[in-house]
Amino acid sequence: MTDLHFCILKDGDPYFLVPTKQLGFYGQDDWKVNNRLTVNLGLRWDRDFNWFGSSDITKSRSYQSLLAIASVNPIAAYNTRHIAQDDTKDFSPRIGFAYDLTGRGKHVLRGGFGLYFGNTFQNVPLFMEQLANPTIFQTVLSLSAPTDTLPCGGTLGSFSYTPTNIAAQEACLPGPSSAAADGSVGRLMDPNFRNPVSEEFNVGYSWALNNNSVFEAEYTHVLSLHEDKTINIDQKVVTGTDASGTACTSPGLPNGCNMNFGNAILTRPLSADFAAAGQPVLASLRSDESINRSRYDGINLSFRQRMSHHFSLTANYTLGWAYGYNGGGGPTTIFRNYARDGYFPFASYEWGPSANDERHHITVAGLVNLPKGFQFAPILQFGTARPYNLTNSYNTINAGGGTAAAVVVPNNDRKNYTYGTDYINSYVAAAVSNGANPDHATAAAQGFIATCYYTAQCTIAKYDPLRGQAFFELDAKFAKNFKFGERVNIQLVAQAFNLTNRANYGNNFGDNIASSTLGHPTGFFAPNATFIPRSIWGEFGVHFTF
Repeated sequence: MTDLHFCILKDGDPYFLVPTKQLGFYGQDDWKVNNRLTVNLGLRWDRDFNWFGSSDITKSRSYQSLLAIASVNPIAAYNTRHIAQDDTKDFSPRIGFAYDLTGRGKHVLRGGFGLYFGNTFQNVPLFMEQLANPTIFQTVLSLSAPTDTLPCGGTLGSFSYTPTNIAAQEACLPGPSSAAADGSVGRLMDPNFRNPVSEEFNVGYSWALNNNSVFEAEYTHVLSLHEDKTINIDQKVVTGTDASGTACTSPGLPNGCNMNFGNAILTRPLSADFAAAGQPVLASLRSDESINRSRYDGINLSFRQRMSHHFSLTANYTLGWAYGYNGGGGPTTIFRNYARDGYFPFASYEWGPSANDERHHITVAGLVNLPKGFQFAPILQFGTARPYNLTNSYNTINAGGGTAAAVVVPNNDRKNYTYGTDYINSYVAAAVSNGANPDHATAAAQGFIATCYYTAQCTIAKYDPLRGQAFFELDAKFAKNFKFGERVNIQLVAQAFNLTNRANYGNNFGDNIASSTLGHPTGFFAPNATFIPRSIWGEFGVHFTF
């Protein structure tokens, strides 16, 4: 602890080791029913061992605290009714077929259906497992404001930075503890937790136009079930409203001005029972539940021509829809997917396009063999704008942690995404001009926005309501081949990316309604690529084969 201007100190044992094992069997067979029809049948069975950290759950302090109040609290009783156990019935049948419509290989119909079980990301049970260690890895000191209290007394603002004083403060720090601290975050695995699974169906048609080219059309449907979602089971609930009728001309007295109605009073449903049982009173208790879902539907049209008359071509068009609950199906699905209101994880506003939802995508690529060993290979990509979500700089509905920041909008103007920010800014400016404390005025205005939601006069904005920028990129490669005999070839390569010098921002736009970057580009984007050209980019190389 060398700098007390800002300090976060953790103590305890962060170690975790999960002795997991996996076992799987798979069988498949092709059955040629006749000269036109071939059927493929398969079955897979997977068995995981201790994949959810089941051996640590009963030792986890969060579980033990819940168990201590289970006889008096229904939330605790429900979440300790049994222990999450590994799946034993993950059977995955698959079936596919290919049917030659004419018997000449020119028109082929194909399709398939299957179940596909996945694994639980090991970061999901990790924090619960750390709470099962002999000592708890947790924050024991957090200093950031001049008024913060030091371990030995006094405040950060009055502290004299000398080696002796720092050593004295360190000596007052508590040692590692076997109990969770008041105000810490609890972690739990839901008793019914299970592996994610997807149902996949596809049907397609291919037409061999001639010996060198083929046209294909395909429809794909994927329904993903039992994806991870983290729910704060101790999220604050409304216990009443401040009906004091405080005039709007004195917003700082008390902390919360009664505009059209009083500010909602919120309490945690587990806190009183935790305190009565001598258990740590947690800031939130987050349970990982396998309840989320998402879906994808896509139609793909493609044309392929292999090298013929010194020319080959591939062209693809995809019409797709990727939707889920608050990011379902996207990168947040496997770990820490939070709802905006944990009591309503499947509210209509939670359902929306995932971050990779792209309604139309076109790819055209070709290769031309030119005289004297030259080659030219362009590739063009176009994709319509992908969506992005909106967030806020504070927990708008004051849920108490374990939820995503919500953007509150009026019921009668649900696309007024800056409603909360505009109201707070206007309210605070007016209150301060009347002599109110700015912090009190801000808290009062924020309380009004939360109360607007809890009294059903406002709602939460739809997930991913805005779209970024369409993607367009043209790349090209120019090469010259030098052959030496039949086996040696030297190829000189010049290639360029983003020939149109387009700044592709994708859906990397400012998403915080309280920030000046809202709606402005914040980064660059390239689909399915490790290299993201920000402007025109060229490179040269040599390729030697023998």
